[in-house]
Amino acid sequence: ELLVCQEFRSHVIDGLILSPIHLETADLVARQETSPLVLLGEREYEAPYDQIAIDNVAAAREAVRHLVGLGRRRIAFLGSRTGRERQPAHLRLRGWREELVASGLDPAETLVVATDGYGRSDGATAMAELLDRGERPDAVFAYNDLIALGALRTLTERGLRVPEDIAVVGFDDIEEARFGAISLTTVAPDKHAIARLAVDRLVERLGGGPMSEPRRISPGYELVVRESTGGAPVPADPGSGGRDRPTPTG
Repeated sequence: ELLVCQEFRSHVIDGLILSPIHLETADLVARQETSPLVLLGEREYEAPYDQIAIDNVAAAREAVRHLVGLGRRRIAFLGSRTGRERQPAHLRLRGWREELVASGLDPAETLVVATDGYGRSDGATAMAELLDRGERPDAVFAYNDLIALGALRTLTERGLRVPEDIAVVGFDDIEEARFGAISLTTVAPDKHAIARLAVDRLVERLGGGPMSEPRRISPGYELVVRESTGGAPVPADPGSGGRDRPTPTG
């Protein structure tokens, strides 16, 4: 990432759409270059560049609201991380808390499980830890689909039924979310809109017109309801990108 930014500074690249993984705000702020840069990704940067990212707090609230609407009252969150308040994990945890409070429910810290990573094994371990605490939830909202899929594995191994005993919601709408033994309800970012908005913004910046202030643009998302929260399995429309029963929001 730093190498790409170096080439950018040396005028090898006229404009850049970048989805940083390791770069910090300080790295971006220190960049003394006027060539257009558009940031992707859901981490919030306090840097003077356009950014395209869904509203993680609102999307998380939508997921939790769905579970509350199903009558679930002990809703756990898997995948929290300490520090870095502008990271997606923190923002989704914030949405979980806000929606529970708005629904008159207790966002108990005993229902929050941190993970070292964001893979299936992390989700399986987190779900086992929660159950071993004696803090059995009636629903789980996972930071992402991989954590949710790992949680589903643990629930199956423990003899718990999904969604009858515990409903599960993920985030990202990866392909496996649709094809698992229990298809996964998930938040699906509008990836086409993200790409279109990023390119449009970069082209506008490259056009040489009057420079406007940097903008943070939030594309839409869908809550895709599947079997893990009681939705019937429905064959996906070939043109839908694998989405079943979408609930448009955002």
